Amino acid sequence: MADLLIRDQPLPGVFVLDCPHFVDRRGDFTKLFHGETLLAQGIAFTPAESFLTRSKRGVLRGMHFQVDTAAHDKLVSCIKGHVLDVIVDVRPDSPHFNKPYSIDLSESGHTAVLIGKGYAHGFLAMSEDNWMTYYTSTIHCPALDRGVLWSSLAIDWPCHDPIISERDKQHPDINSLR
Repeated sequence: MADLLIRDQPLPGVFVLDCPHFVDRRGDFTKLFHGETLLAQGIAFTPAESFLTRSKRGVLRGMHFQVDTAAHDKLVSCIKGHVLDVIVDVRPDSPHFNKPYSIDLSESGHTAVLIGKGYAHGFLAMSEDNWMTYYTSTIHCPALDRGVLWSSLAIDWPCHDPIISERDKQHPDINSLR
């Protein structure tokens, strides 16, 4: 069986992974994670917790990150639908600060993204029914949960009036981190 392959490294500590996908008369099968394969490619990632979100078209979730002892690596993939996935460096002294990377993730793309510590993550749901999986290397800690306002990022979102939670509306401008 084929294994996960690194397709791209658009930012330091961010990896776009091709997930092996197989189809036969029963349906299909996709490998979303394999620790030994990633380790052989120089990536140490051990999931501690996993989540599934379901979102309708126009929902924007993000931009979230954890700090201090809760800071984590995160493996994300879209298992149903289509999303615009966005990653942004929130480390104030980084040369990549507020230089977002976006990628289309979909159930037909068979792609996962491994996001390192120091990045905020979010996505915009582009189809009617979108399911995203998240695997994180630490347990979520509400006291160490942070975010930045989606509209303060240096990105041209394809939706200017998304459906967004009250919490996400209250996130500070990304430039307040500097």
